[in-house]
Amino acid sequence: MEFTTQQTAAIEKRNKNILVSASAGSGKTRVLVERVLQRLLAGDNVDEFLIVTFTEAAASEMKERLEKALRQAAAESEGSQRAHLMKQLRLLKVANISTLHAFALRLIEQYHYTIDLDPQFRLADTAERNLVMQQIMDQVLERQYQQPDADFLALVDQFTDDRGSDESLSQAVFKLFDFAMARPDTNEWLNQLPLAYQMAQQVDRQDDSATLETLYDLIIDNLDDLIHEYQMLLEQLPATDDTSSQNRRTDLDDELAQIMNLKTQLQSGGDWDALRASFFAVPFNSWGGKGRTANRKWEADEKQAWKQVTQARADLKNQFKTLGTKFMVLDQAGLQVATAGAKQGVQALVKLTQTFAEIYLADKKERKVFDFNDLEHFALEIVQQPATAQKLREQYVEIMVDEYQDTNYLQETIVQALARGNNVFQVGDIKQSIYKFRQADPQLFAHKMQTYAGAQDNNELITLAENFRSQPNVTNFINYLFEQLMSLELGDVEYAGDAKLIAGADYYPKNLPKQAELMIYFNEGSENDDAEEEQSGIERLERYGKDALTGSTGQIWMLGQKIKQLMADHFQIFDREQQVERDLTWDDMTILVPSRTQNPQIIEIFKALGIPLTVQGSGNYFQTLEISIMLDYLRLIDNPYQDIPLAAVLRSPMYQLDENGLAWIRIQAPDAAYFTAVQKFAQGDLPEEILADVKLADAYKENQAKVKTFLKDLAQFHTTAVQNQLVTLIWQIYQTTGWLDYVGGLPGGVQRQANLHALYERAASYQKTNFTGLYQFNRYIEQLQKTSADDIGEADANEATNTVHLMTIHGSKGLEFPVVFLLNTTKMFNQIDQQGHLILEREAGIGLQYFDRKHHVKLTPPQYLKVQRAIQKADFAEQLRVLYVALTRAEQQLFLVGTYKNMEDLLAHWELSSKSTAEVSMLDANIRLSQRSFMNLMGMAIARHPQFGEKLQPFADRFDVEVKPHQILTPTDAFEFQLNFQTSDDIQNAQPVSTSIEAAPVDEQYDDVQISPADVKNHLEYEYPYEMATRTTSYQSVSEVKRVFEDPDLAEGRGLADHRLNNGIEAGQRLLGQELKVPKFMNEMATKPTSVSRGTAAHLVLQKINLKDGVPTEQDFQTLIQQLIQDGLIESSLEHLLPVTQMVDFFKRTSLGKQLVANFDTVQREVPFSMLIKANQLYQNFSGDERVLIHGIMDGVVTVNEEIWLFDYKTDYIAPHTDGQALLKARYGGQLNIYAAALTAMGYAKIRKFIVALSNLAVYEFKD
Repeated sequence: MEFTTQQTAAIEKRNKNILVSASAGSGKTRVLVERVLQRLLAGDNVDEFLIVTFTEAAASEMKERLEKALRQAAAESEGSQRAHLMKQLRLLKVANISTLHAFALRLIEQYHYTIDLDPQFRLADTAERNLVMQQIMDQVLERQYQQPDADFLALVDQFTDDRGSDESLSQAVFKLFDFAMARPDTNEWLNQLPLAYQMAQQVDRQDDSATLETLYDLIIDNLDDLIHEYQMLLEQLPATDDTSSQNRRTDLDDELAQIMNLKTQLQSGGDWDALRASFFAVPFNSWGGKGRTANRKWEADEKQAWKQVTQARADLKNQFKTLGTKFMVLDQAGLQVATAGAKQGVQALVKLTQTFAEIYLADKKERKVFDFNDLEHFALEIVQQPATAQKLREQYVEIMVDEYQDTNYLQETIVQALARGNNVFQVGDIKQSIYKFRQADPQLFAHKMQTYAGAQDNNELITLAENFRSQPNVTNFINYLFEQLMSLELGDVEYAGDAKLIAGADYYPKNLPKQAELMIYFNEGSENDDAEEEQSGIERLERYGKDALTGSTGQIWMLGQKIKQLMADHFQIFDREQQVERDLTWDDMTILVPSRTQNPQIIEIFKALGIPLTVQGSGNYFQTLEISIMLDYLRLIDNPYQDIPLAAVLRSPMYQLDENGLAWIRIQAPDAAYFTAVQKFAQGDLPEEILADVKLADAYKENQAKVKTFLKDLAQFHTTAVQNQLVTLIWQIYQTTGWLDYVGGLPGGVQRQANLHALYERAASYQKTNFTGLYQFNRYIEQLQKTSADDIGEADANEATNTVHLMTIHGSKGLEFPVVFLLNTTKMFNQIDQQGHLILEREAGIGLQYFDRKHHVKLTPPQYLKVQRAIQKADFAEQLRVLYVALTRAEQQLFLVGTYKNMEDLLAHWELSSKSTAEVSMLDANIRLSQRSFMNLMGMAIARHPQFGEKLQPFADRFDVEVKPHQILTPTDAFEFQLNFQTSDDIQNAQPVSTSIEAAPVDEQYDDVQISPADVKNHLEYEYPYEMATRTTSYQSVSEVKRVFEDPDLAEGRGLADHRLNNGIEAGQRLLGQELKVPKFMNEMATKPTSVSRGTAAHLVLQKINLKDGVPTEQDFQTLIQQLIQDGLIESSLEHLLPVTQMVDFFKRTSLGKQLVANFDTVQREVPFSMLIKANQLYQNFSGDERVLIHGIMDGVVTVNEEIWLFDYKTDYIAPHTDGQALLKARYGGQLNIYAAALTAMGYAKIRKFIVALSNLAVYEFKD
């Protein structure tokens, strides 16, 4: 693909500071790599560049792309040019292509002596850092308490809770410290914070503009919104001319006039108390009282119209009162008290934070342990040394910064200190700045966009607006939304002109499906959705039917059913690599979520629906069974007198006490600690009341034995904890209890074992810190849990292929997917940064409330409101950018999923767009700012589309809701969209469930009920239609039912009776084979291996043999067999009985064997499956809708030219001159048919079936 004009400019421009504003999908990484390559082709060296990326993964990708480009260029070059490029390949390994943290570390290693820093240090992780900070804070507070001053005591009084704890004070210091550390001028910024709390004695706008200007402006902004809504309401009044109507119009006119007059007073300034008096003097006459009666009777439609006006006026009245409650509660004296008290608190908090920072840094230097913030500050110190800075400037011919929108002020200062004035190339997209929580400052990007615009000597702005990723329908849909939502005021950029996406992906076929779909689940039946968020809804759905679904689970079911529908419909997508249209696969679909809180529900529901799912960063590491039990055990070893962990461990699979056992323990010592009761229970005799019941006595003794084992283990582990390292203790627990092996046998066992290994590795890294002992490790883990650092368990278990992907929006940044589902779009935005005693904002500074302990009231000074408003706007802008990132991940299709209580609830939000000015594309700022979810914002925008009313009407008719006329905003570029509203009825109809009807209360009487003789006869002669299901298990293995499937025609129902058990199921509760297992004692007496054991061993060898290194040799097989014997997996007596020669020849000589080697990366061996089939395919007497679960394990499958080849190894002896294919088909044809049916159910279309007969080395293909 050729470069566009703008891309070429970004590649070729030199000797300027260049800012590239690159929209999503515009090829910025390609441009960046090409710019570097062109510089290298021109003679520069790669180690003369400083290239800063946001993540290490991005740095690795950059190096890989550069290496590939350099190798290609070198292959096409000759002579000195080729030698120069080969040199660059060698230098690439040491090139400065990394994150800024990694660059800072290298800088420190090289120039540490310039700032008197010992280079022998290590970096602490977040948990260790938090523990050390708490230790230092405890020391600082202890010193302050010993020598207190008035300001400190006042600060403690502000942050001490009712229980006397000063924990919130420590957290306030940490919050301010971390915020300040993201700045290059940490102390200077801290010192200026109290200046905002200066206040004049007379409170008015002229005398104290710095303090009150924002407060006045906030009130004016809200009044503007009220004025606008009043004006719209007056325009929409019913055209009635009776006395009551005229009086009500007069009231509305008077109210509007007084509100406008109040705005004028605020704009001109004046005495605060006078303004408050004017505000609270605005009258709101009562409607419907004396003198308000109409002089004629209203018609029904007029009455309804005035009812709506009355409700709208009541809403405006409430808004006005809320405005007074928020901004005008305090009079002049109250403002003075609140401001003075907050100022004292800010001064004391700043002083305490600076003291903490000083002692903390000294401690880190002494221990030689630093964190990532320190790296950047040390790097800044180094580059501020004139001689060092000059040397570095001469070294770097160009500084390149990728993802510049995610840079903070400190990082920008480091970069500028290294710049020459015309050699900084920065690329990013302010619309994708989504790391505010990491102190990223998009204002840096916004400021440069403004200052670099236009012709300048040293600075230039280049915009890449073309999107080469997404289908035009996607880009047009996104543009339509964001030209109404994202503005300079709320979003940091005006979404217009070059900021909009330009559809550049012209390679998509015209007939490709193109539709953005808004999927809404109505949750009217749930009274308390939040209380049920922890449940998946599966069990509740099966038991209670549609009433079980909550909003959170309902939308997941709806999404899952949509995914299955797309697969069943063979939904078409365009394969960009193959340049062909094809059926959608699981792997093409990605679900994006705002957070991981719903992941457990999604996993469980998708499992129930049979949808394969891969979860990126499951986010529940510490909640997994294997880890939570281990952590509880570690807590017990440190201190066994902890009731909840103790009960959890005893109840766990490690010791398996039942409820009776736990109860018997508690009875031993009802009022003592539970551990005391455990000890008594272990040593006590059998109670007399239990002795009489043999069964109960046996259970009692069994539980007692388990408790004794536990106490023995606990004592042993405690000794190990005292005498040995932590990793020794953890491994001993794994081995003694068998916990590591046990969890390996659970579903997801590989990942579970990886989680336990990760805990072991975390303990090993912990031992390298300055902390020691089990107690400190438990605190360390608690810190990890508090900071959500639960990625320690993200050990790679082999990721499944061809699955739907689930990840967070933040995790998807930089990626792209054919089909995107954005789930939980109605999740409320997190507004925690806007709340609390202490709030912080980059530019607005610090907001601190003052707690008047004498009157027990919290006072909010104007400065707090100013900071709060700034945070509110910054948070909203961040959420808009997060939404933009989510939507721009889609290549071809977008599905937006959310939930509302009902249709009225939806329209209450979406129809707010009607309050905006019709002629202006951008929605009203205050209306946008009032919305707290993605779907509310998108709904308001889409409600202005010309086709919205037409698409909404069928649902309005269905739900009997009146749709108001809506504003029309015609999109600049057309796109198609669809509305899809569902309820629990729709979910239940699409997903068959069993329901149970609760019996009526016993005391209900139905005296008037009469039963006819016919009813009595029907009840007495009733036969349960599923009686046969009560006489057999619903669980069958493949070996038990394989003969049912020996004829593929059975799938069509032909000849089925010949294969079913003619005598029903009297032979037993399962289908039984002709052979029974040999009793254990006879196996032990056997002198030679059986054919079954030989077959099992052969299968194991073929499962384990390595195919990656080509055709395995006889030596490869012999080495593997010896290893399996050594591991105890194969009996030594089998060593010379395995058909090794045939195995080698199979891979060397047969077509199937060669394909397995050639396609080793697609080979899957020992593939487990479960499948539901109709029971009447097994039993004559079953009804048509009963089902049986079949389970089994396929020997293997391999993908060959888009076909699935299913293969099964057999070691059966086949006599000479025997038709081996007929023999094996008779024995195993049904088994292969079951496997093929299972693969078909998994979504595979083209399947070929093979049996490998090892005894005579033949491969038989079985065709339907």
